Amino acid sequence: MKNKIEFPAGRNGSLISSARKVAASFLVASLGSFLISGVVNAQEAAPPPPGVLVEPARKEVIEEERVFAGRTEAISQVALIARVGGFLEPLEFKEGQTVKQGDLLYVIQQEPYEFAVEQSQANLESAQAKVDLAKVDFDRKEQLVNRDTISVSELDTARANLKEANATLALRQADLKLSELDLSYTEIRAPLDGQIGTSAFKEGAYVNANSGTLATITSLDPIRVAFPVPQALILQAQRADNLETDNILIRIRLSDGKFYQHDGKLDFLEAEANPGTDTVTAYAVFGNPDHVLFDHQLVDVVANAKDAAPVLVVSQSALLLDQEGPYVLKVNKEDVVEQQRITVVDQINGLVIVGSGLEEGDLVITSGIQKVRPGIKVNAQLAGQ
Repeated sequence: MKNKIEFPAGRNGSLISSARKVAASFLVASLGSFLISGVVNAQEAAPPPPGVLVEPARKEVIEEERVFAGRTEAISQVALIARVGGFLEPLEFKEGQTVKQGDLLYVIQQEPYEFAVEQSQANLESAQAKVDLAKVDFDRKEQLVNRDTISVSELDTARANLKEANATLALRQADLKLSELDLSYTEIRAPLDGQIGTSAFKEGAYVNANSGTLATITSLDPIRVAFPVPQALILQAQRADNLETDNILIRIRLSDGKFYQHDGKLDFLEAEANPGTDTVTAYAVFGNPDHVLFDHQLVDVVANAKDAAPVLVVSQSALLLDQEGPYVLKVNKEDVVEQQRITVVDQINGLVIVGSGLEEGDLVITSGIQKVRPGIKVNAQLAGQ
């Protein structure tokens, strides 16, 4: 029979307790290592701040151009009409030429009117002679009445004869002036500087006041251009004090795409708006010494501010809108996104003119806006870098 080895009860319990302690310590150490590893992995897995492109709000001089469809029109245009009847002498001008005020253009046969002047002159002299005779008769009878030689009734008759002779004299003077005026009408002269068109009547044609227009003279230098301007632009220019004629540069672009060599000047605005288009017709005046521009010519009118002051701008891609109005997402010095309300003056050529809400140098997000929201930190990079 084999002998059974027995340990003392106290020693056996001590060994079991020690084993349990070792196992517990190993478990705690393993769990701690697992937790530390999890924290490290979690830190390594945290996403970096989203990258965005920003640009600074800056001041620029905006060369704003507005293009309008315009049409030239002569400031003055006169139709030549005969005032007296007669046959035309040879024309004193060449059709299409430039004429000066006072130049002789048409001559109507003058002989009948010269005869009328001579006749009126003779009638005037006859009337003057009758006045002289009546005056002598009145003076003589006045003396005789004073001497009681003749009756007062004879003096009254002499006085009446003198008044009648004076009236006839005045009538003959008027006849002479009218005859001279008719004679002057036989010469038709240019009432203004300009270009004369084709003549509706030639040498030998009979014309009178019912013949209509003989020819038309159109003043081409200076010339005026009419173009419609939306009322919204006029109000904007008035608020910015840019409606003064010295603050606006106006040019004409011709049909070949080139600019006309002379700049224009805003003349005036119509007092009445067009209810169909909500526009106001503006008029600009241009020098036209070489007659490059013609009446009723279709042109493009290009207007922009002269010596414009710099304004605060940001790219149009930075502009956002909601129910409260326009705003941008700004990145502060701590790279945190902020919502910034702004007022918009205008949008031109991809730029937004900012009235208020931003300062020069403020960084606004232009790309990556969909990845961010106010309050988060971002990795901001300047556009173009």
